[in-house]
Amino acid sequence: MDLFIFGTLLHVPLLEVVSGDAKVADRLTWAARSGYAVSRVEGQVFPMIHPVQDAIAEGVIVEGLEDAALARLDYYEKAFGYDRVEFVVLDGNDQPRNVTAYLPEEGRWTPAELWDRQKWIDTLGEITAMTAHEALAAMDYLGAPDMGRRYPAMMARAASRYRAMKETKTSGFGRKDVDVIQARTPYAGFINIEELDLTFRRFDGSMSDPVNRAVMVGVDCAIVLPYDPVRDRVLLIEQFRPGAFVGGDPNPWTIEPIAGRIDPGEEPEDAARRETEEEAGVTLRDLRCVSAAYPSPGSSTERFFVYIGITDLPDGSNGTGGLASEAEDIRSHLMEWADFDNNLNAGRFRLLPLVVAGHWLARNRDSLRATA
Repeated sequence: MDLFIFGTLLHVPLLEVVSGDAKVADRLTWAARSGYAVSRVEGQVFPMIHPVQDAIAEGVIVEGLEDAALARLDYYEKAFGYDRVEFVVLDGNDQPRNVTAYLPEEGRWTPAELWDRQKWIDTLGEITAMTAHEALAAMDYLGAPDMGRRYPAMMARAASRYRAMKETKTSGFGRKDVDVIQARTPYAGFINIEELDLTFRRFDGSMSDPVNRAVMVGVDCAIVLPYDPVRDRVLLIEQFRPGAFVGGDPNPWTIEPIAGRIDPGEEPEDAARRETEEEAGVTLRDLRCVSAAYPSPGSSTERFFVYIGITDLPDGSNGTGGLASEAEDIRSHLMEWADFDNNLNAGRFRLLPLVVAGHWLARNRDSLRATA
């Protein structure tokens, strides 16, 4: 039976990836369902169709889908609690047409405001299509509900890749000077591990012998060191870090700047402000960019967007914070500049982004205080 689509799959690049059919756009015809509306799901970026008196839900009918394409579409939609059910719409001639459509499980989602499809395409369309490649690749080894639970991490990785493609400038050698022989993903979860057999252009112009490399595919992070230029103090946080624990560190609770991943569709500066509120309950007045750089490009895709956050840090600004939904348990510390500077110069800080932010602040502290 033909399929009626009304939401994110109206974005043809996404529909092509999910269906696995590069010519699916040739089989689309306009349709609508009266008495229904398409609204964004509360707390999500995707929509749902639901009964609303006097409303009209517009979409398209996809005709003649192969069983393999329907299986891919079913898998993708089931990850978010949608099932394909029989539905009736009006076609372009205002004639009733029996189709199927993806509707959410009863009570699974709550509608919010009307769906703004163009706004979604402008902000998340390309990122979602990139995410779908990883999501559908999991079809052979991961059930739809498990894929849905991993989807936010998949989307965050895609957003980081998209940001790098748009922002990173190249000179000299480029991606055309790398030949990937084979790519594998031996582990996929909150992060992915990608293993590559490849050759790359050498500086003498020749191609290297085949090499094997493994890379952690992570998510871009915003990192903030809050600074009060009037009181001349900084705010640091402390939390348990499993990397330090697995590495054998006798104290895996580390002193850090505030940090968190940049969500899909979010600018690094917005993530910096959001994370500072979530982790320390502090509102920033201004942000000064320290750097946007790779911490370890030999083994990780992550980029760190490091900022000094200008704010007020009166006595009592320290406390505990973090999101319970992310199992965060964070304690914050106020530190006077003299103490911070002594620890910085003595090499007592164990987080490289904190060292970078601290030395930038040391170089620019006088000008920040002069204009406070």
